Amino acid sequence: MTMDQFLTGKENDRAVALYRETKGVGYANKVCDELIRPNIARINVALGQENDPKYLAYAVEYVMTRAHSK
Repeated sequence: MTMDQFLTGKENDRAVALYRETKGVGYANKVCDELIRPNIARINVALGQENDPKYLAYAVEYVMTRAHSK
């Protein structure tokens, strides 16, 4: 699974902006509340299964942490 499989380009851009704004503090909660929960029905269809919004938010956080640590 990659982020572009469940986040739109605009949502991905917002995820990057949120990471910069929060500097990682409380990031997963913000991503979950702002990007994933409101779109979970579309995300579930895109991924072909029911998903836990918080789990996906932590997955996004992991990707952002790795991307910004280089």
